[in-house]
Amino acid sequence: MNFLTPGMRFMLLGTFFFSFGSLFVKLAGSRLPTMEILFVRGVIGVFLCLIMLRKSGAGMLGKRKVLLAARGLLGFGAMFADFYAIVHLPLADALVLIFSHPVTVALLAWLLMGETLSKGGMFAILTSVAGVALVCRPDFLFGAGSPDLDTWGLLAALLSVFLTSWAILAVRVLAKTERPAVVMLYPPIAISLLSPLFADGGWVVPTLAEWGVLCGVGLFMNVGQFFMTKGYAIESAARISGVSTLEIVFAATWGLMFLGEVPDWWTMGGGALIVFGVLALGRSGVREQAARRAAPEAPAG
Repeated sequence: MNFLTPGMRFMLLGTFFFSFGSLFVKLAGSRLPTMEILFVRGVIGVFLCLIMLRKSGAGMLGKRKVLLAARGLLGFGAMFADFYAIVHLPLADALVLIFSHPVTVALLAWLLMGETLSKGGMFAILTSVAGVALVCRPDFLFGAGSPDLDTWGLLAALLSVFLTSWAILAVRVLAKTERPAVVMLYPPIAISLLSPLFADGGWVVPTLAEWGVLCGVGLFMNVGQFFMTKGYAIESAARISGVSTLEIVFAATWGLMFLGEVPDWWTMGGGALIVFGVLALGRSGVREQAARRAAPEAPAG
């Protein structure tokens, strides 16, 4: 995978694990309430993070506590919106909407963090977004005949885009000074504390098989988040977010293999554009790094 930068390789690995966790969310959501699934995900996340922190010898609370706490709250809101959309929409459609955030991230990173993109990188992101549009086929672009989506599921997915974009920028800033496990710890703490307070209508006692599915949600999503956080520490927020759109392709694959959701030609065409955009982002990133290494250093003083 020499065509991808190290940060993008971490994101690719994290995206694979996270997409498998999304499949388990879909399976668990057929009977269990969303907040209950979220709570188990949070508890397992806290447990795994504490293990990693203990092995590394790092402090649990980190250095930038206010920003870490804000990251935790953003993570709670974004994860609830993610889970709700995944449960109430077809898996591929839900993740198409959820992972349409690279443009928002790129805009916020440009406005707030001074990050830049080459023309090739911007073209690659636009190509990925075009792929997202082909899969989603919104009415305002394609007119009547586009697929019907659950209204609340759609709103949850859009809320996820907004909250996730801000959470990504927070991770991008925090990852420069905090260990990945510290950055990862705050969202599951917030999830574990807040999800019982927002539970509506009581919880359902899981069956033995459902406990296995819930453990899969916690394990795969937390491992995926760990690799994503490592990626954000060393790569441009806008570029690395483009890699995350590959989760749409993974979701379509899992939907076909395990849920019987057969993607149509629009989904396959959009997925092809997304893959092309990710590969183009990788080439752009490698060229930019090579150009920086080749550039002569400015004389001191």
